[in-house]
Amino acid sequence: MRYIGNKTKLLSFIASYLDELDLYGGRALDAFAGTTAVARLLKARGFAVDTCDIMSLSYVFQRAYVVADEYPKFAGLADDADLRTAKLTPQFRLLVESRLRGQGDLFSGAPDLQPLEETLVYLDTYLEPLSSFIDLNFAASESPVEGQRMYFSRPNAQRIDAIRHKLHDWWSAGLVTEEEFFILLTALLEAADSVANTAGVYAAFVKAWQSNAMKPLRLCAPDIVVGTGLKCSAHCGDIVELVGRLGRLDLLYLDPPYNTRQYSAYYHVPELIAEGWFGAELPTLRGKTGLIDDSQKKSAWSTRDGCVPALEQLLQGVDATHVLLSYNNEGIIPEKEIESCFRRYGVPSTYRRTGREYKRYRADRDSDARQYSGDHVTEFLYYVRLR
Repeated sequence: MRYIGNKTKLLSFIASYLDELDLYGGRALDAFAGTTAVARLLKARGFAVDTCDIMSLSYVFQRAYVVADEYPKFAGLADDADLRTAKLTPQFRLLVESRLRGQGDLFSGAPDLQPLEETLVYLDTYLEPLSSFIDLNFAASESPVEGQRMYFSRPNAQRIDAIRHKLHDWWSAGLVTEEEFFILLTALLEAADSVANTAGVYAAFVKAWQSNAMKPLRLCAPDIVVGTGLKCSAHCGDIVELVGRLGRLDLLYLDPPYNTRQYSAYYHVPELIAEGWFGAELPTLRGKTGLIDDSQKKSAWSTRDGCVPALEQLLQGVDATHVLLSYNNEGIIPEKEIESCFRRYGVPSTYRRTGREYKRYRADRDSDARQYSGDHVTEFLYYVRLR
């Protein structure tokens, strides 16, 4: 998924630094998990990983990519009559076989993957389009009219609605386990983002249809880390409030927001898909982009007055041996404050900093409202051993 601060392109840099520190295994906390790129790396290195983020969509990813440790079997879906009927058709078998062949290089053990691919084929191919919350509020026709929010084409929005309703029905009926539900919901979130008519964030939609938005939505199996036997956990909320309850950690990994943009306003549409709209009242939307109530998701880390006190509170409250902070040179926490906090709460002689330049993530072009200082920024890793 396109996500500000995603560390996928920097994983080799982070892994090399962990190698230098000789950090393998133990218990780690990824305090700002996002799309879980670093949490997955830590799990693959043998860490039992705890994850946290204030966003519900991140919690979905945490459950699928970090907590889940085996491919889903979907035994409960034997009670879904429509799925049973679809599986009897020759077309269904051909579609599943084609998907498994296509995944051969990415996944080991195609038999383990088959129940997941079968379920994705059913959701992709056999559900009738449904006009529900996403279609009514975030979709536009091919020739949009005034007032329509152009986040998705109507065909894709109706498929998102149909799949999200089906997942809710399966979950409510107890036909899928928690991890099965979150793996399927992760596939939907990633598929929806791939056809979203945005420049990467949902603070605005593009006023003309992009080529990706005209492609049909297609679910893909999430590449989860399986077979580790590690006990991992996921959390949704404020990390400062959580950390004191987690107990002893070997590694605290921090990747807080770098600027004053609140993620809750930049990703409100996938947040809605993650949370659903199945309560007693439908979510209330406001403004041209359909923002939702995010009063409980404002992060102090995205405020100039709150970011340094939040860092101090976290370091003061955590029980960890090693701390590793990923932050770039344009972040709102001044480097002198990072060094001061790390030396104050850690062993001063162990404080280190290293950096690597990389191409910046750009969700839009230069404009009168925003001028980028360059196409590249420097990512720094700050390390200290706590007292």
